Amino acid sequence: MIIRAKAPFRISFGGGGTDVPPYCWEHGGAVLSTTIDMYAYATLRPISIRKINVRSIDYKLKKSFELGKLGYDGQLDLVKATINEFNVRKGFDLLIHGEMPPGSGMGTSSSMTVALIGCLKEFTNRRMSKREIAELAYHIEREELKEKGGYQDQYAPAFGGFNYMEFFKNRVNVTPLRLSQELMNELLYRLLLFYTGETRLSSEIHEDMAKRYKEGKRDYLKGMHNLKRIAHEMRRGLLRGDFERFGELLHEGWMEKRRLSGKITSPEIDRLYEIAREKGAIGGKILGAGGGGHLLVFCEPERKFEVADEFIKYGVRTVSFGFESRGLQTWGVKE
Repeated sequence: MIIRAKAPFRISFGGGGTDVPPYCWEHGGAVLSTTIDMYAYATLRPISIRKINVRSIDYKLKKSFELGKLGYDGQLDLVKATINEFNVRKGFDLLIHGEMPPGSGMGTSSSMTVALIGCLKEFTNRRMSKREIAELAYHIEREELKEKGGYQDQYAPAFGGFNYMEFFKNRVNVTPLRLSQELMNELLYRLLLFYTGETRLSSEIHEDMAKRYKEGKRDYLKGMHNLKRIAHEMRRGLLRGDFERFGELLHEGWMEKRRLSGKITSPEIDRLYEIAREKGAIGGKILGAGGGGHLLVFCEPERKFEVADEFIKYGVRTVSFGFESRGLQTWGVKE
């Protein structure tokens, strides 16, 4: 039996950065996000020999390993760390790929980790809740591999849907938002997503932000508190269907976020955002830690086409997407 899994990518609307320790451990963090209908995929096919054969489409890599504890060497370490957690005793072929490029600002590596966990839990007959999957994904990325970042990227694809998430030292609260289909349709209609053509290493941005936090700069801490407040207000505005306020908060959050580190934005990104605002965008932000990837903008409905047409002149393409609510999914396929 072939096992497949897919885990969605996420869009973070507000609060991003407050989910990163030590801030969330000391002050509590909050993020408003949703998952979209673009996925990281993993396919596992059992084989009769005691080997693990991995093929990554995104990184154009093929590697074979003997069963047992796998060491890290900078290539496919995420895959190897996940396999190590399941004490695998039988060989298999593994194919992995994503519908978004790595470094796109949508938590792609974490979605892949969740998809890998989905495949391996089925392969080893291990029962896991959504929370246990998210906790294991966090452990693999942040504790085992020491990759800089926060909590939201693992919890969003494991749970799926619109969620208001709160982060503390010893717990994560995930509160689903019960939104009507009409409200989600209108929100989606007002959003535009653009791929800037740039990617970034989020770990570098998180390291810079952590350094500024440790330096105890008052303005930095005030900015983080504001990002958390904005996430809370965005949740209230969305539940009320107050789209005007939602867009204004999106803009306020981006202005606040870009002040936290010089690595979060660039002259090219700033210019694109200015163009979007001139043509009818109320608010927007670079997704993820920043520095590149995807630009999300929230528009006046009548003017969204002006924004899209203007971006075409700059060679920036629109990315079509929809919302999804299921999170991680796994299934079997008979050979």
